[in-house]
Formats: sequence, structure tokens, C-alpha cells
Amino acid sequence: MRVWRVGSVSMGAALVFLGILLLLTQILNWDKAYVMTGWWPFILIILGGEILFYLFFANQENPKVKYDVVSILFAVIIGTAGISFSLLQASGVMGAVQSWVSVEEKTLEIPVFNHPLTDEIKRVIVDTGPHDVTIEGGIGDEVSVFGTYRSTTYDGKGKLNSPKDYLQYEKKGDSLYISLMGLPSESGPFERYSQMDATLVVPTKAGLEVSGQDTSITMKPRHLLSNWSVTKSSQVNVLLSEQSDINLLADKVTDIRDDEKWKMEENKNEVEEFQDEVIYKDDTESGTYTTGKGTYELLISDSYSLAVRLGN
Repeated sequence: MRVWRVGSVSMGAALVFLGILLLLTQILNWDKAYVMTGWWPFILIILGGEILFYLFFANQENPKVKYDVVSILFAVIIGTAGISFSLLQASGVMGAVQSWVSVEEKTLEIPVFNHPLTDEIKRVIVDTGPHDVTIEGGIGDEVSVFGTYRSTTYDGKGKLNSPKDYLQYEKKGDSLYISLMGLPSESGPFERYSQMDATLVVPTKAGLEVSGQDTSITMKPRHLLSNWSVTKSSQVNVLLSEQSDINLLADKVTDIRDDEKWKMEENKNEVEEFQDEVIYKDDTESGTYTTGKGTYELLISDSYSLAVRLGN
């Protein structure tokens, strides 16, 4: 005579139910992680139902429940795994793992920033933040920022949805202040790489002051109609036109490339005292490089490397 052991039916039903759910995830494109974390309570339901069913229909006055230990142990293991998945999901670890598995590296366009340059704005002050920037002289009446950024993304979604995600700006008096910020990042064990390559267009009629924050800056001033300056950059590349009217000034620059084309003035070692310590700074160079009559000044100061290239 076959003996009914509680747990056998539960285990079989649980496997059938799980198989159906996994099949539906393939057909309906459900999220497998959510299916695996949400199906395990079904084991408790059918196991408890089987015990009640056995006790209700048993043909004994004092029925004793007989268990299929192997099946119940297997159900406990699966249930424990389901609970573990649920806890990981609630703590955010599962989401981080999913993000890491689905991550891809893409190059996306940064949202374009445009700000009108009214007659009352006489100068633009820029903090490049942690980014390398190309700055061009424009002939219009707008200050613009555009370009691309390369980042690891999840589900193809970019990190930048509006200019506010990567810059701040404010108008005070006759000046427009623009600060580039670091790209949004996510905390957690899985690092996501991001790098922005931005171009800033400033009308040549406005003055410009740029703080490089030890980044690389490429200057394309074209035909300046005002004075510009760059300070604290690790590397400055200046592209000048032979038809431009610019007096390029280098002040306290460590390495001026092709300095034979410059009118040089060497600076000696500078000495500073800080908390009873004497600090010697490296030799720096100063000089001028003139195109045209040199009516307008482009000053590069407190930077490491400076290179000039002539073009059309």
C-alpha cells in the first residue's frame, strides 16, 4: 500500500510552478530577478495546505503526519535561497549586481547650454572643474556649451538630462559665472567611469577669465575683440590665426614649447616660507608671442605647459 508522505506533492507543485514562471519570463520578457525573489512564498502555501489537507482527510482518529524529509529539505533550501534573494533585493545589492551585469560604455551628447550675452554682460568667468575643455571665440550673442561625454550606462540611459546636471551659472553685475561640475556618480561597490569632452563658445567681444583646476585647456580665440586669460591649467594649447591681432602673454609657465619663437624673460626660483619651512618652486618662464599688432591680450599664467600652433 502506497504511503502518502507530506512534502512530496508540495515539492512537485513548487517545481511545476517555478517552471511555469520561468517559461513566462521568456515569453513575456519579465524580470527574472523579481520572479526569483517573489515566487518562494508559494512553497510555504502549498506545504501548509498539504498538511491541512492530509489531516482533514486522513482516515484515522488521531492521524500522525508522515513527512518526506528529502522533499521538505529541498523545499527549505529553495525557500532560504528565495528569502536571501529578497533581502539582497531590499538592500539594493541585487539592483547593483543587475546594473553591473547590464552595464555598457557609450558616448553620448551632453545637453546643450545656451545663455544670451546681453550688452550689460562685459565678461565671462569660467571654472572648468575636473574637465578638459576647448574654448572657442564666437561671433554671435550667446555663450554656449556642447560636446560629448563617455560613460558606463545601465539600460542605455545617460546620466545627463539637462545642463543643470553638469554646470552651474549665475549672473552678477556685469559678469556671467559658469562652473562645470563633476558628472553624477553612484555610490556602491561597482565603479562607473565617466569623462566629458566639452566645448565652450564665448563671443570675442566679451572678456573671459578661465580657471583650469589643473586640467587641459585648448584655446581657439580666433579674432579677439577683448582681453582673455587662463590660469592654473596643467596644459594649455593655443591655436592662433596668422590674421589675428593678439598679444599672447605667458607668466609663470613651467614649460613653454617652441620658446625660440617667443620673446622670453626667465624667472628665477621662487622661495616661499610656510610654517617655518622654506619651499623652493621650480623655474618658470615668462614671455610674449605676438600676431598682428597685438591689440588684445591673451594671458596664460600659473600653468605647467603651454604650446602655440598657427593656422588659418
